[in-house]
Amino acid sequence: MGTRGCIIASSKEAKAIGIKTGCRISEARKLCPEVVLLEVDPPKYRSTTRKVFDVLKQYSDDVEPYSIDEAFVNLTGYAPSFERAAAIAGEIKTRVFCEVGDWLSNSVGIGSTRWLAKFASDICDKGKLLVLQSDNLHEYLKSRTLTEAWGIAEPTARKLNSVGIYTLDQLADYSPHKLMRMFGVRGYGLWANVNGVETTAQRVSDNILPLPKSIGHSHMLLKRCHDSVFHRAVLMRLVERTGRRLRASKLTARGVFASVGFDNHESAGGNRQLGHDIQGSKEIFDEVWQIIGNELGKDTPTSFAVGVFQLAPETPQQVLWPAKTRPGLHSALDTINDRYGDETIIWGTLSGLDDSHAPDRIGFRKTLPIESQAE
Repeated sequence: MGTRGCIIASSKEAKAIGIKTGCRISEARKLCPEVVLLEVDPPKYRSTTRKVFDVLKQYSDDVEPYSIDEAFVNLTGYAPSFERAAAIAGEIKTRVFCEVGDWLSNSVGIGSTRWLAKFASDICDKGKLLVLQSDNLHEYLKSRTLTEAWGIAEPTARKLNSVGIYTLDQLADYSPHKLMRMFGVRGYGLWANVNGVETTAQRVSDNILPLPKSIGHSHMLLKRCHDSVFHRAVLMRLVERTGRRLRASKLTARGVFASVGFDNHESAGGNRQLGHDIQGSKEIFDEVWQIIGNELGKDTPTSFAVGVFQLAPETPQQVLWPAKTRPGLHSALDTINDRYGDETIIWGTLSGLDDSHAPDRIGFRKTLPIESQAE
């Protein structure tokens, strides 16, 4: 809620006077001194998301969470036609409105592939439903810029521009063989997506999702100082959240990354690849401190980011030389904090750090099952 904070969602009334997503709090107050600002409420978001997903899971055993507010529902075997799929979607929309909250609108896209379904939901009017089929697909691709498509960013768009492709309908009509010469296998994927050809496995039943590439947390510092005790405490809070998510997902990591941003707009950091599995918060913190600890005195830190990568499912295999902190200790701490609330028991490094620093936040990217999504 400080002046450096930014708006992550705004009402229709706020948007009408220029207060849009990404607008700084200081700028919002200039545009409207009477603006009503509410701090984020992660537990409410998670609770609401669970209610929405509980509805979705009653219509398919194959529901893939894509983010905190988005999911793919595979209706293969449940809907024999697009008309039936649209009817199911309409029923879901009504139930979300009635059972979760009448303040919660939702948009639905229906297609023969995951890409088409997401593209339809992205381009349809807010709160509406759009079905994309072979007979209307070209109509919705026509004249749309390349970056309106899921998975096409500016670098890819520029490369496509170089051969005369500027819109999605032009991409759909281009030779897939020429695209493959430009991009390799991904070139076929670009062509297949806009032509309604599925190229990826869809089945994720039993809540088995692809492993995330990384798990991490970042924070813009509210307090700007050279206090190393404070910096260690903030880093420990970010690391502990990372470690808890890693352990809750029953994963281990073999890599740790960390970075620090400075007041002079410079940054420092890097990553360390380990020769062993890591899961404990203390071990992760030690690696983070090795990466950026000596960098903190170079200027005034303004932001931190920490995380782990090279993830793999944990194994019951015992190691000959266990980590400094026994796994049972982390399990006990997690159990207590899960039952009685975050930071009921804390590491000594966190002592004295109040809740305003690195508070709980929600991640909106595709990462883990809903129960574990938090950034």
